[in-house]
Amino acid sequence: MTWPDSWESPDGGPERPAPPVLGDLVARLTSSRRWSERLRGARIHQCWEEIAGAQLAAHVRPVRLAGGVLVVQAESPAWATQVRYLSAQLQTRANEVLGDGEVQTVKVQAGTGR
Repeated sequence: MTWPDSWESPDGGPERPAPPVLGDLVARLTSSRRWSERLRGARIHQCWEEIAGAQLAAHVRPVRLAGGVLVVQAESPAWATQVRYLSAQLQTRANEVLGDGEVQTVKVQAGTGR
């Protein structure tokens, strides 16, 4: 669908400029409020099973992604150890899904916050 450059006035008056596209408004709002990085980081929650795989995702959850640091929480010390061994592969897969360079470091926490 394409949008016209201008709209006819319903009362027959002069043409008015076309309204801005919603996506452009949202992009400007997120940029002006400095939400862009937070929104990019929030994508980790949406894509987590695709990144980690079903088995790992069942025992490990993303806490946050900010400044290139992905923090994950494992449900037990044993799973935390496993994730530490897999952190390079996890980083690579996250960058494949989210975009190159989004994840520069993976930090692992052990806990029960599921």
